[in-house]
Amino acid sequence: MFPLSQTKTLAILVRATEGSPPFTDELFCRRLSLGSVRYALQVIVIPISVEAAQSYLQRGYTYLQGKWNPVPIPAVDLFMDRCLRPLPRKIRQQLEQRASVNGKVPHRYWSASLPGKWEVHRVLSRNPELRARLAPTTRIELHIPWETWLDHWPKGLFFKPVAGTHGKNTFRLSRGEMPSTWIVEGRSSDNEHVHLTFNHTQAVSSWLESHQAERKMIVQPYLELSHHGRAFDIRALMQKNGQGRWALTGCMVREGPEGSLTSNLHGGGKAYPVHSYLMQRYGTVRTEALLQNIRQTATLIPTLLENRFGRLAELGLDFGVDAEGNLWLIEVNSKPGRTSFAEAGDRRMHALTYTRPLAYARYLLQQHVLTDVIRPMKMPNSSSKAGLKPIPIHGG
Repeated sequence: MFPLSQTKTLAILVRATEGSPPFTDELFCRRLSLGSVRYALQVIVIPISVEAAQSYLQRGYTYLQGKWNPVPIPAVDLFMDRCLRPLPRKIRQQLEQRASVNGKVPHRYWSASLPGKWEVHRVLSRNPELRARLAPTTRIELHIPWETWLDHWPKGLFFKPVAGTHGKNTFRLSRGEMPSTWIVEGRSSDNEHVHLTFNHTQAVSSWLESHQAERKMIVQPYLELSHHGRAFDIRALMQKNGQGRWALTGCMVREGPEGSLTSNLHGGGKAYPVHSYLMQRYGTVRTEALLQNIRQTATLIPTLLENRFGRLAELGLDFGVDAEGNLWLIEVNSKPGRTSFAEAGDRRMHALTYTRPLAYARYLLQQHVLTDVIRPMKMPNSSSKAGLKPIPIHGG
């Protein structure tokens, strides 16, 4: 335990919404609030409105005696940004005004954020080991040569928004069973199922172009990442611990409902312990090999991304396994959820998903290494420990 005099304020930035409490990610915020005393942290939740007319920070919320209570926003020592969209400039300016003064530290964020999928793919593909785990990926331009791509990848094309989450607005384009027919199946912006049939190439092109006009997208060959007809992936959670070092917190399987192209829990999927799930399909030898490959791949990713995008605190890594047992890295997320770890039933692993963010926050505040969050610097960060004394912090 830390002395009361060392208590610091950790502000969690989440999206504002209707209801009580008036913000998303309530369970995450509550779990961190309940565990914060152990790390001499006071957690305050600050809802961020996506409406331009509501770009003024009004109040925060603290969890006390089983409920969320509105409070004035105090001076803040460290910000944890859980908003899925970039913070508006006016909001950033107001947050900086509330950052407590400590020398000349201009940025006080727990972690940087990753850009879109395309930029992350480009960085990871420069590593020869990771390149073999990545599906061929192309950023969609104004002209979409989908017919040529389908000739090259006859199982279909899989389209993803560059900045999408929860499987929304993803879809597969494939040839239908009848000649000169094409099928689009996937999920809408509301995560509802979409199934369309086209009988003319021009109709396909027009639909793709209108879809591309609404959001930037990438395309990949469709990979059959399923088990008994259900899409599944493996979520590996990498987190910084109380000594500022990357550690693999654990892995879980997410399986989508029958007929779904994605395994996201927001789309009706379920979570399972990874070892027993893979054993059922691949057997002992192949399962151990897959898990070892996941561990090895997971250790390569954080440093590569930090060297390009700045200091990070945690990463959700999504892996897929095709019908031949090949391992693919599907996606990397710097603001991962924890629902799969709760549903799969491993209490110790689930607890670590919440205690490690607190332990790392305390480490940052003790070590005063907050200035390297926005851009890579030669000063100490997760990968370079020179000049830092490790401070033992429980929960890491």
